[in-house]
Amino acid sequence: MSDTIVINTETQAFNHQTDFKCSGYGLGSMVQNMDGPKVLEIGCDIGDTSEFLLSSNRGLQLTGIDPYQNYVDWNGRPLDDRDYIHDRFMKRMKKYNNRFKLYRDYSDNIYNQFEDEYFDVIFIDGLHTYEQLTKDCQNYYSKLKTGGIFSGHDYNAIAGVKQAANEFAELKQKQILMTDCDVWYWIK
Repeated sequence: MSDTIVINTETQAFNHQTDFKCSGYGLGSMVQNMDGPKVLEIGCDIGDTSEFLLSSNRGLQLTGIDPYQNYVDWNGRPLDDRDYIHDRFMKRMKKYNNRFKLYRDYSDNIYNQFEDEYFDVIFIDGLHTYEQLTKDCQNYYSKLKTGGIFSGHDYNAIAGVKQAANEFAELKQKQILMTDCDVWYWIK
């Protein structure tokens, strides 16, 4: 006799549980009372954080960046079927109409399309490597308004993320703060 465990990843990805907290959960209380914040999310994936942020503040405008290309994640897990994930994500975001815009591209390719001092919040949850987080910090920090929230995910979970965030915080003479779901942040 063999034991078989079946996991429905589509159900996990696209149906919510009441106790589920998305990766950007800790930002919800920070954005809920902002007046029409402009938020940038690098790495949208299935859209849990995107939808959470949009539902946290009815005036929030969200810009997402994600290439939706198949790749191997930081932990060696292949992430395939990205076209399918993209299509499901876009259906999920449809109800937010003009409050959401997705750039289906790599963050390195499009940072010059955004004005400096444009965003109120930047949340980096893209490719979780030291090299990529370093690039995203360098490329996007100027796009954040003074007084804005600069943040990212997986600070304690991934050594390269922690190292890159710490080095960039030191460069900018900032102290990293933490909130729910392993989100690091500071105020510019």
